[in-house]
Amino acid sequence: MQVVTASTMLSDEREAVAALSRELLKKSSGKIAGVCLYFQKSLSPAKLQEACREFFADIPFAGMSAENGSFDANALIGGKSGMMPTSGGASRNRFSVNRFKEPEVPRAQGVIALAFTGEDVFLGSVAGVYSPDMDINPDNVFNRASARAGFLGVFPDLILFHCTEDAQFPFAAATAKYMGDSVQVAGGLFDTSDGAVTVFNEEQVITGKSLYLMTFLYTDCDVAVTGENNSEPEGYYGIVTESSGCFISEIDNQPAADVLFRWLDQDSTSWSPDKLNQELSKIRHRWTLAVCSADIRGPERFTFTYLRNITPERAIQISHIWEPGERICLMAVSGNDMVRHLCKIGHSSDRVILGALHYICQFYSTGEQASRYFESVVSAVRANKNHPFVTLPQRGELVKSMDVLEYIMGNYMIVSVWFMEREAV
Repeated sequence: MQVVTASTMLSDEREAVAALSRELLKKSSGKIAGVCLYFQKSLSPAKLQEACREFFADIPFAGMSAENGSFDANALIGGKSGMMPTSGGASRNRFSVNRFKEPEVPRAQGVIALAFTGEDVFLGSVAGVYSPDMDINPDNVFNRASARAGFLGVFPDLILFHCTEDAQFPFAAATAKYMGDSVQVAGGLFDTSDGAVTVFNEEQVITGKSLYLMTFLYTDCDVAVTGENNSEPEGYYGIVTESSGCFISEIDNQPAADVLFRWLDQDSTSWSPDKLNQELSKIRHRWTLAVCSADIRGPERFTFTYLRNITPERAIQISHIWEPGERICLMAVSGNDMVRHLCKIGHSSDRVILGALHYICQFYSTGEQASRYFESVVSAVRANKNHPFVTLPQRGELVKSMDVLEYIMGNYMIVSVWFMEREAV
């Protein structure tokens, strides 16, 4: 298998896909088996789908909107605040009474394509809307994805799964039930805080705040999924004593919000719900919570969460479901540490790396330092990768651990999918 990427900043959807097709064909040594596209929200997904049907005829494809800064070796789409092109000085005359406004520069538009090539490589995608009161019938979803790749009922080598937050747990349970530890999974959670997201494949275009895109990949190479983070616990631990769904009501039999702020040396017992959320917005790009887990194989592992909100009852809404009895701790989130970590990350293998796909949790670079952190991450990844890659910041990463029969969906900071030459038997 060969993994190749192409990118373009053209704003005309047909011209953009045509340019991507030419670039991918030029780079590919074999037939293109499937294409994944990541596009700026301002582009028309329907026009992109129409262009894909024209220029990738008879080739499976899938696309998703990527507003928050997807990038490859050559282009960055979406960007972060502060990273967009500047307008330059506005025309002013020193005798003018009124100062002219700086001209507005439209956000850069673009598309990144990731292609899998090879005679024995196959891809199939299924997109759908999720509703908690509707049976998702995962068996049907899995069968449709495998059938679209030409392998009805056969487990793939890799599942690339992207969804909105509400769909992660039903699919996690279904994947673990149907496939156990036989299949590796990687992907990310769409961020819908700024509006709906859009996905498409050959069948349909879907826009909404509750949806999923599942892609089955069958390869002739070895695939390894790794999840890494470099944060260390701050020394504050507690037990979840009451929770419901994505809400932690109590830690150590006390209101969860008050315990969190006490760990941060603040007494919040007299704060109103509005005050609690105001203070949460100031600290959640620097602090988060994590579940601690360990087994006989090694040291503690940590699964991060995203601190979303505090309720009037002083419960903390998070991006996971943590049951009572979970041991949790306070964790620092450092963009500077993340950049240093990225400079060292890599897969230790004596085999050729054919390509990589990285998912980086976006909350490490939020707040006032978002632009500077993100620029540093882009530079770090590009400078230390000599193989094709695409990097996708997400609200949270999805990864299935191969160590245990457990589907872990957490903010690992970075999850990587490595495609390597198959090991000789």
